[in-house]
Amino acid sequence: MTGENLRRYSLWQIRDFARERGVALLLVGVLLGFTVVGLARAMGVLANEGMVQRVLSAVLQQVAFIASFITLNGIISNDRKLGYYRFLFSKPVSITAYYAQLFVVYFLGFLVACAILLGIFVLFAGPVSPWEPLVFCALVFLSLGGIGFLISSLFRYDWPILAAVILGSTILQSLWQFKEGWRRVVLAVLPPLNELSGALNDIMSRGTVDSKAVMWLLGYSAACFAAGLFVLRRRPFA
Repeated sequence: MTGENLRRYSLWQIRDFARERGVALLLVGVLLGFTVVGLARAMGVLANEGMVQRVLSAVLQQVAFIASFITLNGIISNDRKLGYYRFLFSKPVSITAYYAQLFVVYFLGFLVACAILLGIFVLFAGPVSPWEPLVFCALVFLSLGGIGFLISSLFRYDWPILAAVILGSTILQSLWQFKEGWRRVVLAVLPPLNELSGALNDIMSRGTVDSKAVMWLLGYSAACFAAGLFVLRRRPFA
């Protein structure tokens, strides 16, 4: 019965993603993309294939992070704040399995939205290979996903905390990258989001990634995701 209920819920999860987040992702992505693409077209640089790639990299660096943040915002905490858990879990279904499935649905929906935005970019900027941009978008989402999942399992208002973690870790990693002592200990605890900038260059220019950096990014996120599942399993949801 639990598995059957999960399959039924998946249809609702897909519908809710499209209605509550999918439209927002497309609108924000189009607005950010046209800001960069419009300027590039006005400067007449899109006739050069290399410049199209550079413009795409500039767009990705903004859209991938913001779209991931929008997708992850309130992934668990919204149900707690709005009282939806009373309806969702009135039937026999595992809370951890429900939110693990929701995470997967959101990830796939995020990639579909990115693919649509990439198609719009091709129409207005020029032809590009779709695989490298989608790989980078997937890497950004998965790197942030576990962190956002854990924060949302702990706090009712998760978005300011997630934003502070992303911005704070990025700033401190940049300022203290050559420091030693206690600063090095702090950097070791923070998520290694600074690795994503290098990953973007590697993926877009060479089609490869630094496996050590990717393992560190995804390993950190996976540990946070597992911690979030543990919180859901042990903490009363109400």
